[in-house]
Amino acid sequence: MHYFTLEQRETLQRTLEQRARELRAEIGEDRLADLAAEPEAAALERDVEELRAVEQALARLHEPEFGICQDCRSEIPFARLLATPFATRCIACQADFERKRRPAKAA
Repeated sequence: MHYFTLEQRETLQRTLEQRARELRAEIGEDRLADLAAEPEAAALERDVEELRAVEQALARLHEPEFGICQDCRSEIPFARLLATPFATRCIACQADFERKRRPAKAA
């Protein structure tokens, strides 16, 4: 089981809550913009995806599995969670995940 101190969990909670507020404000503003424009629509989609990830992280913050990589089951370092508090993978597994998702380059 991964253990974070109460202070670390509170820090992560404040960080997640602040980011959720920022994303909700951005999403609200983006809806007022012309969503037909591709860059705004893409930005809105990214914000909505990130908000979902932030809200999911808040929901699981006090669960024993929070801070455990969903792929390799190793502990996600607190420093990584400070940078990306909604991370569900360690850096190595996230890099592997992103590499697998990238479209193959044409030769």
